[in-house]
Amino acid sequence: MRRKSGRAFRLKDGIIAALILMMGTLIAAKLDGLGQERFSGRFYAVDGDTLSRSDDRFRLVGVDAPELQQTCGRGERQWPCGAEAKAYLATLLKRDVVECSGNKRDRYKRLLVRCSVEGRDVAADLVAAGFAVTTEYFLFSEEQALAQSERAGIWSGPFMQPRDWRREHKAAEMDAPFAGFLSLVRHLLGW
Repeated sequence: MRRKSGRAFRLKDGIIAALILMMGTLIAAKLDGLGQERFSGRFYAVDGDTLSRSDDRFRLVGVDAPELQQTCGRGERQWPCGAEAKAYLATLLKRDVVECSGNKRDRYKRLLVRCSVEGRDVAADLVAAGFAVTTEYFLFSEEQALAQSERAGIWSGPFMQPRDWRREHKAAEMDAPFAGFLSLVRHLLGW
């Protein structure tokens, strides 16, 4: 009796292993979606990347918008990019029904969500309009490249990354004892 080639056996094992890995990935993705909390209806902009509905707060995943008091450069002048990011998000949320879903919370207990309006991703629209930067390498990278090439929003001049602006201003608040105390209270209460 002739023995089968070891090479064919290894190829078959490799194919089976790849199929098992692919099936495991699909099962994990399905299980990850089971814990999703879903919300639909009217939402309101708290700032450029935070939404509210009743007493609940939601944080858009994958983006970071300028803070409310943050300004950005446009030519020789400064403009309130944080306030404009909030206003732009508010216009996106004024359309029909907003649908959001997520399954994790941040340190401020906000639900981390992906939201859509009329089938369009809200965070993607924020990034494409130049009112937020992407925080994840592949997520919204095309939209950010478009905003940069068109010099839209924050890309129209010099600006500080929102995370750097927060770090700089948090350090400045901590220099003033009373302001530092208020920041601590806001942090503890999740404001």
